[in-house]
Amino acid sequence: MPKPVKHLFLFLLTLALIGCATRPDDGQQSSASAQTQKKEVALPFQSKAVPPKTLDKALLYNYLAGEISIQRGAWEQAYEHLLLAATEAKDAVAASKAARLAWRQEDMIRATRATRLWVEYAPNDLSARQLAMLAALRNDDLEQALEQARAILAIASAKGKDGFLLLSSALATSKEKGKLTLIQQLAGQYPEDAHAQYAMALVSTQEKQFDAALRAIEKSQQLKPDWDKPYLLQVQVYAMQGDEAGAEKVLREAAANHPSPALLEAYGRLLMQQKKYPQALESFRKALKLSPDDQDLLYMVGILALQVKDWDLAKSTWEQLRDSPRYHKVQEAWYFLGQMEELQGNLKQATENYSRVKNGRLHSDAQIRTAILTAKLGKLEEAHELFNALRLTDPDQAVQIYITEAQLLKELHKPDAALELYNEAIDAYPQEADLLYARGLLAADLGKIDLAEKDFKAALAIQPDDADALNALGYTLADQTDRYAEALAYIKKALELNPDSAAILDSMGWVLFRMKEYEQALAYLRKAAAKLDDPEITAHLIEVLWVTGSRQEAQKLLDEASTSYPDNPKIEDVKQRLQ
Repeated sequence: MPKPVKHLFLFLLTLALIGCATRPDDGQQSSASAQTQKKEVALPFQSKAVPPKTLDKALLYNYLAGEISIQRGAWEQAYEHLLLAATEAKDAVAASKAARLAWRQEDMIRATRATRLWVEYAPNDLSARQLAMLAALRNDDLEQALEQARAILAIASAKGKDGFLLLSSALATSKEKGKLTLIQQLAGQYPEDAHAQYAMALVSTQEKQFDAALRAIEKSQQLKPDWDKPYLLQVQVYAMQGDEAGAEKVLREAAANHPSPALLEAYGRLLMQQKKYPQALESFRKALKLSPDDQDLLYMVGILALQVKDWDLAKSTWEQLRDSPRYHKVQEAWYFLGQMEELQGNLKQATENYSRVKNGRLHSDAQIRTAILTAKLGKLEEAHELFNALRLTDPDQAVQIYITEAQLLKELHKPDAALELYNEAIDAYPQEADLLYARGLLAADLGKIDLAEKDFKAALAIQPDDADALNALGYTLADQTDRYAEALAYIKKALELNPDSAAILDSMGWVLFRMKEYEQALAYLRKAAAKLDDPEITAHLIEVLWVTGSRQEAQKLLDEASTSYPDNPKIEDVKQRLQ
């Protein structure tokens, strides 16, 4: 029975498909003193509102009462006071607060009234126009929504922003059916604008109108072949339809034919998911060449360099990040420099690097790695003191730290010391099922069947539906006793709770083998081996194949396993018994 392990995994970041593309305002330099000045933008709308020259007591009262009501959560009172203040002072800020308060309460009558004032007082405010458009959609007033959408396009154009991306980002928050009609009408008026077609594709995707989305994406790509966003959206559309092969093909071809940092990064992350780490590293390095100041890309290059054991690249990358004034995670850089040395077997240098991690999210991990490496360097007492200090400073992780130290002692061929440590831990935390389970596994390995059975049953008394504990108890009884029927019952229950577990499938195969149900045993073991490449599962499969007469297949598996897992005790044991 392969023991379940906790896996560390690399996280994936979400790609942003909606953003605001801005460009600097155009300006002309008319004198030396004006060289850094930009030409004022001529905005398309003018406010006719004239604010009062002075603020009377009633106006001040409404401002103050509105703010106090907000703090108290009295939304309706806050709205009324702010709306009065906005109306008297012709104040867009007060109107915007009133509009958002009403919108939060889904009071569309009040929201519409306040939003109209906001637009009247600040007609070039994009947020005001966006909210006015959404309010119109909510009120089923398509003409008004179109009027606000056109205003957004005009204002955005004057400000050098992508109006269609602003529209699509606002519409993404709306659940109104009319938004698709709105964007279709607007995009139809701009058939040669790639951004208009992309916006229509975005909204169509949100509405799950995938065929329409793909048609709009294709038009956008034709109009602007090197723009990366349509390709990223196309990948998303294929993925949403379950066409992973199509999504991968689009991304691969786009990254090759229209390389951009975003496309190369996205393709690199896909390759990482597929565990194609050398190819992923190549994709990230290409992205970094196009965007050399991108610290996130440099970070991923460092991670992948460690994964593929390119030590020179890993060292130079993490040192560059460590020394960069723009990178604000120096502690992480030291951590990964420690990991790099540890992976190369340079344990002393690794501990020195880990010790430089003084804070941050990897601080605790660095301390644990320091304690582990100190033990591996032969300083067991010093390591034990470090583990003790960690348990004191991080009591929430004390149980896991006990387990880590005990597993380390077992790895260092000191099982009795590990058992003693588990005894100490269970005395301190008698109701921790994880500790009981871990000591049970060790006891089973040491042949202490009574203790193993006691611990597994105690863990199950605390967590009756723990599939791992049920499986461990069943496997131990099947492997080291003749209580096969009892073992089968535990393993059956575990399999019901977790039918896809390779470890539990292996246990089921093994107990059936012990019960001489060879054909059933073979079926379970083949299924387990297909799910997980593990030496213990392989050893069990080899033995059952040998007993059932498939000796040629068994020998082939044994030869392969001996190469893949040299000196593995399970493989060596089956080799000695069968040959």
